[in-house]
Amino acid sequence: MKKGSMGMALFTGAFVGIVVFLFEYILPNSNLITSVSITGLSALIGGLIGNKLFPNKS
Repeated sequence: MKKGSMGMALFTGAFVGIVVFLFEYILPNSNLITSVSITGLSALIGGLIGNKLFPNKS
């Protein structure tokens, strides 16, 4: 595994964890579809940001 992709994966995981924690703290009684969509969107956004912060060095 390349260093850039490992950093991106760690950043994405941390970003998703923080976003989901904040979302569940703010709206504790949300339904499943909303939680899954928030998690998916945060993974997409976290991956894009992580790719910019930790580019693959080839």
